[in-house]
Amino acid sequence: NDIAAYSARESEGKAVPGMSLHPLDPKVNDEYDRCVGQLKCRMIKLGPNYQDFDPTGDAAFRLFARLEHDKIPIVFHCGTSPMWDAPLTYSHPLTYDKVAMAFPKLKMVLAHLGHPWQTDCLAVVRKHKNVYADVSAQFYRPYSFWQGMRLFHEWGVTQKILFASDWPVTLPQDNIDHLRGLNKFAKDHRLPDIPDEEIEGIIDRDAIDLLGLD
Repeated sequence: NDIAAYSARESEGKAVPGMSLHPLDPKVNDEYDRCVGQLKCRMIKLGPNYQDFDPTGDAAFRLFARLEHDKIPIVFHCGTSPMWDAPLTYSHPLTYDKVAMAFPKLKMVLAHLGHPWQTDCLAVVRKHKNVYADVSAQFYRPYSFWQGMRLFHEWGVTQKILFASDWPVTLPQDNIDHLRGLNKFAKDHRLPDIPDEEIEGIIDRDAIDLLGLD
């Protein structure tokens, strides 16, 4: 958390400081107060499957209640994992339907389009006003990427997809290039395309404004 806050300060306004907490940490409220008050963190990233906590459990809900009250958005790791001891139910998109129902004003981003459960991800995003998805880490599997994007297009939900890069694993420009290359992939494989304006909309979308971080 200290490193994230320092990096944001050194970015000269180009980065928003974020934090990560563990709902089962006995000192979670103290660290929350320090991050929000002293470090000026304005968003949070959680990976319940990697952190091994139930995002629908009481401890998580107590944290989410504070985040909703303070208008701090959450980015959740969402989707599969190669780690044998990371529970998939904790990162399945449908799990966050229950969270969104309990906290309708809490802004949430389901990372990675919830791959490979993009259909379930779009259902949750479409249902809840304050739930979004992002495209990070998609281009490694081009058919899955195309399929997810095509599903979001057919259901009219691409306007709720935010750009993300999964940095430092990949670079932002790599993700932009592969987004713009989706229709070449579709053409090469005789698949339906995704409208260029929807792809550009993802790249240009003002996530800062949508998440209330302006």
